Amino acid sequence: MAPPRVAIIGAGFSGIAAAIALTKRGITDYVIFEKNPGMGGTWWANRYPGASVDLESHIYSFSFERHDWTRNYADWHEILGYLESVAEKWGLLPHVRLSDGVTSVAWSDADSTYTVTSESGIDHGNFSAVISCVGFLNVPLIPPFARGDHGFEGIICHTAQWPEGVELTDRTVAVLGTGSSAVQVISEAAHQAKDVTIFQIEPNWLLPKGHHQFTERERRLNRNRLVYLWRRRRLYYGYDVRQIGARHARREGSVNLKRSAASRAFLAASLSDRPDLMALATPEFPFEARRTVISDRYYPALKEPHVHLVPHAVKGLTRTGLIDANGDHHDADLIVLATGFDAAHYLSTFEVRGEGGIELHDVWNGEPQALLGLMVPGFPNFFMMYGPNTNSSPLVSFYEAQAAFAASLIARLKNDRHRRITVRPESVQRFNDWLQGVLATTVWAETDSYFKAGTGRNVAQWPVSASNYILRTRWARRRSVVVD
Repeated sequence: MAPPRVAIIGAGFSGIAAAIALTKRGITDYVIFEKNPGMGGTWWANRYPGASVDLESHIYSFSFERHDWTRNYADWHEILGYLESVAEKWGLLPHVRLSDGVTSVAWSDADSTYTVTSESGIDHGNFSAVISCVGFLNVPLIPPFARGDHGFEGIICHTAQWPEGVELTDRTVAVLGTGSSAVQVISEAAHQAKDVTIFQIEPNWLLPKGHHQFTERERRLNRNRLVYLWRRRRLYYGYDVRQIGARHARREGSVNLKRSAASRAFLAASLSDRPDLMALATPEFPFEARRTVISDRYYPALKEPHVHLVPHAVKGLTRTGLIDANGDHHDADLIVLATGFDAAHYLSTFEVRGEGGIELHDVWNGEPQALLGLMVPGFPNFFMMYGPNTNSSPLVSFYEAQAAFAASLIARLKNDRHRRITVRPESVQRFNDWLQGVLATTVWAETDSYFKAGTGRNVAQWPVSASNYILRTRWARRRSVVVD
């Protein structure tokens, strides 16, 4: 039997992790399909002004690849450069097909292989296994009024579709949204633009970021392997301890109470001299029920005289600007749609057919679920990274665990006796019963958010620690998966 041949869909963090995990297992016959013209995934697409990561640089990176970070929270330029350098070091570039998005994958019951159809229309041959690495924040949500021929004569763009060369300087900018991407754009626009109008449907809870450039001394220390390892492990265990027992996501959890108090104190310290803004910036939902935003610059930006906070949605566009829900007109020459992503529809950009021709989205029926976000019954040799209910911190630790899970099982296909990797349906059912039981006790269950499918089921969040998840992946590949 020939060595396994693997299709990897996506060349971002998780796709790179998957390719390296396969390489470590001696599997080098793989193709990485990437819809964009460059590698980097999220960090290739999200190039808007102020774009940076919300996890510390030392933990938002691979455990096996150190980097001389220039700041504690890297911006998109530095992260993209890091990913490109890692891909080059591990010899991944010859395996990558850029600008060739996958449209479908289909399993053959007859020969236990997958065929992959991509936008190029090229016959890629058969694959022993497929690893989906497309994530779940990859399909921008565009409001209906901004689609098609809207008549606006300025520039309009989503944060994940930022036009090359567009600057904020001296512009009249309108930003729709107050989530993480919006806050980063607004913070930059407040310093560069002539006028900034923010359209807010609902505010979010904030915590200070503590963002800073590393000094030369800090960078010198970070180049020491032991210092780097200590910084990374300290950050990892900080997140791990915080999330034990979902204490960060339960209303009466000790971590939630502590961080909620810190967020309220930050709000009061920043805006107590502007009670009008403080009222508009105070959420009504429980702390952590939606993604908590971290920023040092947003609250000060709101107080700038040329920054205006409109507590209404936008209902339409004109030739020169926007009309809010009250019917008021606002001028703009640049409209930024920080309106998020179609997060609950996993793998929405391509079709997946498994045993007997069943289609994955039909099986899910609007409620994506899997064993540890990785495998679904009826879809042999098909793995997902950053799949349903695996959104948590620190993200890259999850990617590495998922890549190890898939690569270790695919490596068993090198044995002539093994052709199919399947997950036990009863294991998936037990796991999701436990998972949804825990999620029901969190603040996420109390509030509508992109964490939920249309049915109300939480399909995004992992409620407990990363170590818990990692241990479960190791146990599951021995007890919940069948290789035959």
